[in-house]
Amino acid sequence: MIALLPVEEARRRGKEAGVPDELAGINVFRALLHNPTVAGPVANLLTTLLFRGKLDPRIRELVILRTGWRTKSEYEFCQHVGVARRLKMTDEEILGVRDPEKCGTYSEVDRAVIKMTDELLDRYEISGATWAVLERNFAPDHLVELLLAAGNWRMFAILLKGAKIPLDAGVPSWPDGKAPA
Repeated sequence: MIALLPVEEARRRGKEAGVPDELAGINVFRALLHNPTVAGPVANLLTTLLFRGKLDPRIRELVILRTGWRTKSEYEFCQHVGVARRLKMTDEEILGVRDPEKCGTYSEVDRAVIKMTDELLDRYEISGATWAVLERNFAPDHLVELLLAAGNWRMFAILLKGAKIPLDAGVPSWPDGKAPA
């Protein structure tokens, strides 16, 4: 595990690196801020995708949740269950990423976004059939952001699992106690 900086030290380093205070205090950035040169640009990409992007936040969260589930990243999945709930996503939508074929509320687009995530995790490319659905439903600028979101949260899953970043205080573990097999 990469040791977590004390919160105040992380916030001090974060301020110098341009990492927003609210991010600097969470566990992933308390580890990342051991290297402020890297943490600053990573925080910029993260905040761009989370707060300044054009992609529908619900779609982004489907990508993140599916990535967290498939990579068995407890931190990523559980952190974003809370984000998804704040977006008013239902538990069926949120937990449906565990077995998307059984989720009755997903649209064709939702299923294509989840399929894209799986294909990128498995083969680093998107099938023609999946791409056709995405291309029909998203403008080019949204497609760029969708691909970057998939790559960004895969990168975060690697960081979180590789560095063994623990859940932040107050973030519950796997919903229903059900972790990926």
